[in-house]
Amino acid sequence: MNDEYVKGEPYFCDVSEKICSFPYLEHDISCDNLIVGGGIDGAITAYYFAESGLDTALIDKNRLGHMCTSCATALLEYQLDEHAAALKKYFSPSEVLQVYRFGLDALDMVESVIKKLGNACHFSRRDTLIFSNALFGKWSVKKEYGFRKAGGLDVECIDSGSNPFPFEVKSGIIAKNGGAEFNPYLFEKQLIEYIKSKIPIFENTALVKIEGGDGNFIVTTNYGVKIHCKHIICCTGYDTRDFTAREFCEKFISFTIVSQCFDRPLWASRALLQDDGSPYHYMRLSPDNRLIIGGEDVAFKHGKFDVKVADKKYAALAEFAQSLFPSIEHFEIEKKFCGAFSATGDNLSVAGQSRRDGFFYNLGYGANGIVYSFLGAQIILEQLSGKVSPLHRFFSPDRPLP
Repeated sequence: MNDEYVKGEPYFCDVSEKICSFPYLEHDISCDNLIVGGGIDGAITAYYFAESGLDTALIDKNRLGHMCTSCATALLEYQLDEHAAALKKYFSPSEVLQVYRFGLDALDMVESVIKKLGNACHFSRRDTLIFSNALFGKWSVKKEYGFRKAGGLDVECIDSGSNPFPFEVKSGIIAKNGGAEFNPYLFEKQLIEYIKSKIPIFENTALVKIEGGDGNFIVTTNYGVKIHCKHIICCTGYDTRDFTAREFCEKFISFTIVSQCFDRPLWASRALLQDDGSPYHYMRLSPDNRLIIGGEDVAFKHGKFDVKVADKKYAALAEFAQSLFPSIEHFEIEKKFCGAFSATGDNLSVAGQSRRDGFFYNLGYGANGIVYSFLGAQIILEQLSGKVSPLHRFFSPDRPLP
């Protein structure tokens, strides 16, 4: 079954310099570690494997960075899709604080990579705002603020009397330096440019069969070529059917629109924004002051995207933006696209080795998928070196999901 995971005109890969192309695999090879999937999760994993000097190869069935990576809005945050109170069936309060701090650590990891490779992807650290103007939402946001403040996180509570934003906020949490933004396609381009001389990369090379077990896998590709490897690292995002029949996540379609350029930023701090509604919306500004707004998620159905539903969702996003910024006389949609989005019940990604099948996974699920891919790579590296990662119990593929 060939599912459509991206539809429309993704904004971030509409750049003059594309990720360089790579050949398909023409002959049998051997390696210790085979990374399957060349989106941003696979590129991050490959970067850390290359830095560690591990014998590694990477294959992708398509072109690098042109699937779900291309439609990510790349609001990098430590906060989750749900507040701490909604996660009590999965984590204790102290564990939720641990998860928040894992996210902050991962943001520092992203920044460290940028400092090493150079900032060619418009990276910036940002404050984040989550806000509500609904009665129940106001109470929920205030409770979340109290939880974070008591846990020692750098947060500020705002309301109608202290609101610095040019739109209504009855209750909000500003997380100081609690997020970041970049162009995910250009970031992947930087990673690939750096690692291409360190590990072999093959595009248009699909995995069609896996034989053997951990320590002695034989992978057959779409051209009948074989790859002999000790370990397989699955970085294929939402499509894991070649590896397991298990459903790791619940899939949705998330919609995004990008506005025309404005002559100045719509809000001075350029913080990353998220409302607490249902459906919720998330917003950021591009470097040239376009509004990027996403959300209005619907359940993913195998097959094709419904064009009529998509058009209604794009219109709803534009209407929400206009309601926040009524001074915009004419809101133009210059780009609109939608793509698969997934979430686990506990809001965390899937990373590490599964005892069930012996595969390693680094699957960036949830709103923090890109951020958690950095942690996932570290979990896998520690496991390969024989260490027990303290992160593994939170992100394990064997935990109850979705």
